[in-house]
Amino acid sequence: MTRHWAPVAGDFITIDFDPQAGHEQAGRRPAIVVSEATY
Repeated sequence: MTRHWAPVAGDFITIDFDPQAGHEQAGRRPAIVVSEATY
């Protein structure tokens, strides 16, 4: 059985911001979850 993990508010995660647009930083960056909702 496969379980799907969903982040909750306050979790620290890494996000891959590639491809970027304009002058944004590309690559994996740390982020904090601020939303309670799953998408």
